[in-house]
Amino acid sequence: MPVTPLGNLNFINQNVALPSTQASNELAKEGFASLTNMSEFQSKEKTAEKLEKVNATDEVQDEIKEKAEEEKKKRHRKDEDENNEEENDEQEELALSQEDEEMQDEDEGLYKKSHKFKKLDISI
Repeated sequence: MPVTPLGNLNFINQNVALPSTQASNELAKEGFASLTNMSEFQSKEKTAEKLEKVNATDEVQDEIKEKAEEEKKKRHRKDEDENNEEENDEQEELALSQEDEEMQDEDEGLYKKSHKFKKLDISI
């Protein structure tokens, strides 16, 4: 990046070659250190995963069985509730249909009674 566009070109980093070299070397060291730390971290993570797998066998299986049983009980309760609701609905429909039939019988009886009256002939 030139300081002046005319004549002799001077670069900003031209006078600071030594500190910039030192800074780049430090960055390289930090990069290498972070890579080594990352590899150590990954190896520790692998060992932790292995230990977790060993510890998880009995306890987790028991918990899974308990949850499965609870879910089965909940499903069974829901099924029973649905069956009870269906039976109640069917009983209500039967009761309503019987009431409707009784009402229709009464209405038919009233209709027949109303048509038993004699008609008057008004013609001349």
